[in-house]
Amino acid sequence: MAALELAQYRIRVNAICPGSIDTHIFESMDESERTKDIHFPLDILKNAIPLTKKPGQPEQVASLFTFLVSDDASHITGTEVYVDGAEMLLKG
Repeated sequence: MAALELAQYRIRVNAICPGSIDTHIFESMDESERTKDIHFPLDILKNAIPLTKKPGQPEQVASLFTFLVSDDASHITGTEVYVDGAEMLLKG
């Protein structure tokens, strides 16, 4: 809806949907008494990513962002782009 409403102003709206990306997010989380019993329901298996059998890299997401804000993507709006090596296709 935002893409339709903002198109008249030549504002493009897209969504980047990253899958499993190799970051240090879990290393930076502090465990406390209040959070020690919380378990993330993530079962990220390396073989669960059909294209590469491993998580993507942050640079791959950044490259997509760079493309979408460039003039090369000037006619792209209102779309979701998955950067996940086909991982989402397995989740149905």
